[in-house]
Order: sequence, then C-alpha cells, then structure tokens
Amino acid sequence: MSAQIAVFIDFENIALWAEQEFLDFELTPLMASLAHRGAIAILRAYGDWSRFARYREDLMNNAVDLIQIFSIRAGKNRADIRMALDALETAIQHPQVDTFVIISGDSDFGPLMAKLREYGKYTLGIGPRDVTHPLLVRACDEFIYLETALGEVGDEESLGEVSAAEIGGARELLLKALRLHGQRNELPVLAAKLKQTLLLLDGRFTESAVGHSQFKSWLEHNTDLLTLFVKGQQIYVAPREFIPSSEWATHLWSLGHNSGNGRGLVSREEAGATAHSELGPAAKFSLRQQYNQIFTRLKMTSVDFATRRDVLRDIYRELSGRPGERTTDDLLDELCDRYETQGLIRSKTTLRQIWQMGFRQRAFDYHEQVASVHVPVWLDSAIDSEASFVQRAESGFVYAVINAGLEVDKPELALILLNDGEHTDYIDNLLADLVRRGLLLELEGRYVLPGHSSVPFAEDPALQPIIYDIESVPLPENMPQGIEKARSLSKTAMLQRSQDFAASARSYLMACRLQWDAVEAGEPGATLEDLRWYMASYASVRAGELSQIHRDYAHSRPYYLAFFSLVQEDDPLWSRMRGLINPMLSYYWVNAWRELGLNAGNPSLSATTPAEIAVRAATHDAQELCSLWYSMSNSLAEVNPGLVRRVANQIRLNRGDSPAYAQVADTLEQMLMQ
Repeated sequence: MSAQIAVFIDFENIALWAEQEFLDFELTPLMASLAHRGAIAILRAYGDWSRFARYREDLMNNAVDLIQIFSIRAGKNRADIRMALDALETAIQHPQVDTFVIISGDSDFGPLMAKLREYGKYTLGIGPRDVTHPLLVRACDEFIYLETALGEVGDEESLGEVSAAEIGGARELLLKALRLHGQRNELPVLAAKLKQTLLLLDGRFTESAVGHSQFKSWLEHNTDLLTLFVKGQQIYVAPREFIPSSEWATHLWSLGHNSGNGRGLVSREEAGATAHSELGPAAKFSLRQQYNQIFTRLKMTSVDFATRRDVLRDIYRELSGRPGERTTDDLLDELCDRYETQGLIRSKTTLRQIWQMGFRQRAFDYHEQVASVHVPVWLDSAIDSEASFVQRAESGFVYAVINAGLEVDKPELALILLNDGEHTDYIDNLLADLVRRGLLLELEGRYVLPGHSSVPFAEDPALQPIIYDIESVPLPENMPQGIEKARSLSKTAMLQRSQDFAASARSYLMACRLQWDAVEAGEPGATLEDLRWYMASYASVRAGELSQIHRDYAHSRPYYLAFFSLVQEDDPLWSRMRGLINPMLSYYWVNAWRELGLNAGNPSLSATTPAEIAVRAATHDAQELCSLWYSMSNSLAEVNPGLVRRVANQIRLNRGDSPAYAQVADTLEQMLMQ
C-alpha cells in the first residue's frame, strides 16, 4: 500500500489568525500545497462550528471531516487535547499513514510531534510565522509557514521579518552541504538533491524560514556563495569558486550575474558572442519562470485548463440565458450544486477564483450598482459570444505580464495559458482585444500600458507624494546604477524595516529611483512590477516612520493611501504584499484616535481586525473621531474600493444581525457609490 498522509487542523487557532491578517481564510490554497506530497487519507479540522459556520462550506468542499469542539468559555481553545489523541490513535491503528501534518501555531503540539517521530512518522508542521512558537518548529521534521502555504507571500516579502542569525545559519548550512557534495565529487549537484542534504543535516531547514516561498529563490539570493546552472530545465548548484569542466561549460547555463548583461540566464560560452542575438533557451527558461510567478499570483495555477474553460463557459451560458436574475453568490451556488450532482469536485472557492478572471477584465455589468457578490449581475454589453467572454477573462494574464514590464513571448504565453505553445494566434487575439479596449498600446511592435511616459502611472494623483520623493532623492556619486543595485538596496531595506523605519525608507527610496531610471532607460530586466513593489514597500515604511516615530499622523496619511492605491485586489502585487494589508489598514484607522489625542478605548492592533476598528470608530461617542474616520474612509474608497468592499463584507459576516454593524457596513458601501 502506498504511503498516506494524515492532516489535523487546529481551525480556531488558524482561522482567528487569518482573519486578523488577511480579513478571511481560504482553505483551498492550503490543500493544494499539500496535494503534491501524496494521498491524504485523513483530513480533520477541529473547532466550534457555531462560531465558524461561514467556513463550513469551503471545508466540506475540500472533503474535510469537521470535528465539533464546544467552547466552555470565550478565548479557550480545547482542540489541542482531542487532536493529540486522534493523531496518536491514527499512528497506532493505521501503520500505512507515514506523514502527519499538524496545522497550528500552538507550542503544545511539540510533544505530540516528538512522540510521532518516535513511532517513525514523518512530521510536517504548518503555522503562522508571527505566532508559532520555536519549540513547535524544532519538534518537526519539516516546518512551513502558513503564509507560504497559502501563497500569501512572494519571494522576498517576509525577508525583513527574519533575523540575521536565521539567515546566517541557513547560509552556513548551505556551505556545509556543498562541501559534502564536493567531497563526493557530485558537483554541480541537482538543486532538489541539495535540498534533501540540507534537510538531513538540519530537519528544521526550510526556505520559508528565511523569507522565501521557493528553494530556487533562496538560492538566487545567495549567489555570492554559489553558482547556479540550468541543464534540461533543471537547476544545478556549485560553490562560487567552482570551475566547470569543458563538458559542463558546453551544456550548462549560468545566471546572468556572471555575464553582467542583465538578461537573466545566458550561456557561458555565448555570453559575449550573442549579446545582441535572440535569447537562448536558458533566457527562455528565466522568462517562463517570471510568467509562472504572475500566473500563480493571479491564483490561476490552482485550476486546471479544462476546469477553467468549462466553468467560464457555464458562467457565460447562465448569464446570457438569464441576465440580471441572480447575484454572483446565487449563480455560483447553483453551479456548485450542479457540479456536485455531476460528481465533479469544484468548490465555491475555485469558482470564485475563475469568476475573478472575468471580474478583473470588466466582463460583468452591475447596472450602476456597486459591484458586489450581493447584487444582480449581467454580462458586459460588448460581449456577444461564448468565445469573446472566455477571451476577455483570459486576457487578464497577458495584461498582467505587460503590466509587469516583461517582454511578450507568444509561444511561452500560450504554453502557460493553453498548455500548447503553438497557439500563438490566440495570444494575438488577446492582445488585440486589450488594445481595442484601450488597456494597451502597440508601439513599433511592442505592447505598453497607456501613459505619457515609460512609467504609465507617473501622473496618478494618489502616487504623487512618492513620485516627488523619488525625483528629489539625491544618489551618491559613486553608487552603481541599474536594477541589480536596486535589488540589493531592497534587500537591505527589508532587513532594516523591523529596526529602523527611517533607514529602511531611505534604502527603499533609492531602490525606487534606480528602478525608475532603469525602466525609463529601457534597461533589460527592468520591470514595472518591481518598480511598483519598491514603491509600495517605500510607502509602507515611510508611513510607519511618520506615524510611529514622528507622530505626524496627518502627513503619514498620503503614504498609506499611496500604498493602498498600488496594492489592488485585481493586481499581482496584492498577493505579494497581502500580509501587510491588514496591519496597514489597522494603523491607518487607529491613527485617527492618535491624531485627535483620544487614547481611551484605543483598540489593540494585535487582537482587533480592521473591520472591528472601523465599527469602533464609526460608532464612537466622540463625534470628531466619527467625522475623521468617515473622511479617511472616503479617501480610501477613492483609491481602493475593493478593499473597502471587503471590510464591509467582513463586518456583515461577523455581526450581520447587529444594527450597529449593519449600519457601518451600509456606510462603507454608500461611500463606494459616491
């Protein structure tokens, strides 16, 4: 019998954390991250389901067995003992289950993990970075931070939260592993094999612990210690001083930092000779990775091609046959029921992700009402066929690629989107549709975003405070120019932000300036996505510097708004920075108290969601606070209506039967209609 996996979820522990961090909790991405490890034989979630009723549908659609744990008193989680007993019983009675996954941040599960390892079981822990106790991490064979498992962080977002000791320890472990492979004459070593060696040397190692969602990303950030090669689209690793044999040099490809041309992966042999020729296969590999990252950030990887097309066609047929008769929620519920009767496992979360593809590209019409899952929906009047609807929805991926400033490689785009690199005519159709709708311009064979410069958002009113700072910052005369220095400054800023807001802001600002100049100069590899990432990061630390250090709450407000203007739900940047959204929104509203000198009843950020802060501010006895909160929320609705809509929905979910909560939700939704 093949090896099997048992998964135990301390749901109350995880859901409460997720609601504070991300406004909601989505189980499907977590299950997708576990699916590649093997067959999940046991999947149980423990909690008081009278408190978490809104999650039951998503859990059941993922075949989760819901174990009811009644709460004796508020704030007391009783799931840990029951989970431990069930896990031990499973280990004894089901010997075919060899991997145990505990999803929780509670250190009380440390002894359970140790006991399971005594039974010869492989233990995997998953928990939030900020609340998981180190004892639990050390007790597991492997530990993954929940933010990574949920896909809520990119390659670099959480690096600033990692201590220098953790980073240094991982680098020492890397050198030790490479020395071992060198002693065995196994260099260059396949990256997957190198990771196995790292885990054997230290079972606690995981790239997520040092701020990276992918092992490849962590390796790329340590190229001062090593050299990376690509052969047959697989990555190999050797120490930095390694000199490859002629056979390796002929067939392997190394990272562009060796050639200095900024084109990404290039051949060692051809680095000089083909500087102006067509990109080689390794450069194609690098571009494919960038496309895949965007595909992932749009949450399109969780749905296979056939399912995506099938659901899009069903949505079109329902809306064209019965326009305006149902809300989005009603329509998706009907489709869920239909698929269930057909024996198809398609959760409502999956359907929402596919629906979002059309929503991002304005494929739906809400007849002058605020776009919401709770109002009737029609197709956009320009959509006249099933094919045009599918094209409209799928054009979002191509738009996101160009929005990131990447070159257009039609075969690679077709390969990722359609699983067939020969269908470039379909990519042509998507590009033509985007041009026709005014979302792209075609200039001399290149596709760019509309705008008066190579930076199309240069005139965005909400971004003017950042742009003024970028234009005004002086750069040292001896500072290297280009995207590599910008990337280096960004890494420095991440490490600085937890200790020195001012220093982090300066580093991010110089990274913005260098990236901006590189984009305007057309430097290869200089993307708009990285520029917007640096700008959003700068806005976040500059807002923190002004509000937390200087107590200048009024002047910090434009930087909060600039951050929210950049980080939109229908943009790949949302996924890269989602972990910052809730804290930024909480501070943005809490600063209203501080600006007015109102300390009594000031909510605690560690225990309060933005939705609860909004209700407290809107219903406060001090009228001046209510007025300031209303003004700040109006400004937020202007730059990021989607975020305000999410908060309003969260308020209704939390206390939908409370008149005060319902009134605040109504107020927020009315702001969106102004």
